[in-house]
Amino acid sequence: MNNIMGESIDEPDEPHIRRILSELQNADDEHLDVSLNHESGWSLSVYPDRAVLWENVESSDMPPREAVLDSWDEVVALLLELSQGNISVVESTNWAS
Repeated sequence: MNNIMGESIDEPDEPHIRRILSELQNADDEHLDVSLNHESGWSLSVYPDRAVLWENVESSDMPPREAVLDSWDEVVALLLELSQGNISVVESTNWAS
């Protein structure tokens, strides 16, 4: 998982994820998001307004998808699913078209 400054943390657990998400309070025009990248190529970026961007950074065949989640707990749950490799769970999120 990449924090707001782009530093990586391998295999983040829930406390790490929550700490990294708290850094979004300090987001600026240059450092807008945090992200979690899975070895499969899937990436989930999170923005200060709980907007998330889901994309496969290794494949241009799949367009990126977006959603605004209702709570930070939902954001944490989605990041935990991706960190555990549960791609199908993340895929089942109600993404905007």
